[in-house]
Amino acid sequence: MNQTLQRAVTSFYNMVYEAQTFATAMARLDLAEQEHYAGRIEGLNWVLDRCQELEDMDANLTPSSLHRVLSDVKSDLDHELSVQRREKGRRADGREEALTFVSDYLSSLINATEIESAKSPV
Repeated sequence: MNQTLQRAVTSFYNMVYEAQTFATAMARLDLAEQEHYAGRIEGLNWVLDRCQELEDMDANLTPSSLHRVLSDVKSDLDHELSVQRREKGRRADGREEALTFVSDYLSSLINATEIESAKSPV
């Protein structure tokens, strides 16, 4: 995998981690919205757990292999979002919000891996 793609994956993981840190801080500050932020934290924790292998990724991973991993995470994320949309509680709204936020970035990263896969010899 090239360095640019590796940096993009690292940035994605770091962005999710920072969003979780932010939501944790906000839950402590904004007591009126504490439950909503707790939902965000829950959603972001789910993503971090699911993306654990990205944190420990091998620099020798091919764009095609990375694409498969990211697509699996996206599939699980889409399923989790559908569950959240059915639940629709106040806490679920915070969780859905966090998962939707991550989903958009994950889609962009998947597109980047597709482009890199097309460039790389098979």
